[in-house]
Amino acid sequence: MSRPQLPALPTIELPAFLEPLKLKKFPLKTFPATYEPTRPTKPTLQVFGPGWEGKQASFDVDCLSMQVYLKFCGVDFDVVHSNEPYASPKVKLPYLVVPPDHCLYGEQIHHWLQKNEKSKKLGKEAEDIESKAYVTMIEKKLGAALLFTLWLEPLNASELTSAKYFGHVSNPIDKLLAYRKKEEVVQSLLIDRDVLIREEIYQSAAETLSALSVKLGANDYFFGSDYPTYLDAVAFAYFHVILAIPQITDSNADKEAKSHATELRNLVLNHSNLVKYTKKMYSTWLK
Repeated sequence: MSRPQLPALPTIELPAFLEPLKLKKFPLKTFPATYEPTRPTKPTLQVFGPGWEGKQASFDVDCLSMQVYLKFCGVDFDVVHSNEPYASPKVKLPYLVVPPDHCLYGEQIHHWLQKNEKSKKLGKEAEDIESKAYVTMIEKKLGAALLFTLWLEPLNASELTSAKYFGHVSNPIDKLLAYRKKEEVVQSLLIDRDVLIREEIYQSAAETLSALSVKLGANDYFFGSDYPTYLDAVAFAYFHVILAIPQITDSNADKEAKSHATELRNLVLNHSNLVKYTKKMYSTWLK
């Protein structure tokens, strides 16, 4: 069924003496923008920061591992402490902004490095495959212990971690975000276990650290490589973040809670070669 035709609008002609009132040109005047964001001229890595010790190293292991790996690869880049994961395409830091308008994250950064022939791999394919297994072990076992230390050890969570990640957010939103993050951590840790038992989590971390200590030995880099690889970036990031977490000195704090807060740190300190490795990597690549 066809719709009825609407009558045409009448055309009104202004008298000649009103001609100047016609808006023949609109807008009448264009003003320059009051603010234009600065366009990056080189790659920029958006991370959590500054770190526990100085401004150079991020306090987040994912951010720090990518930060130092880009340095290993010889990439000339800037670091921005944005602390805003919601600005990322994946709602997570880090992400890399590459001029003119590319935003890369996760595997996309590795693909970009490979495309530009900057990625660092071990010379032997078998060693490269084995190194990936070590990375997985670190992220799974040492990563679980670090999450537990930061978010589920009461002293660290209340006195350090929440403020570090959400201290730039107004109250009470910061408390809400910290609570949500803690719940996310709990759910992530329960993916491959029925209940959270701190002793088991730290025992797995201790075994991982022992394996890494043996693998590193007295070498400068893992697998005796002449140059650092992605395994070194991940291992260093975890060691540094764990060792850099401030120790609670409040005399009123419960002694057992204080001991629990530093348990993971003490596990790393048990391996002098890992501590030496971490200090040397920091002074070489981040100072």
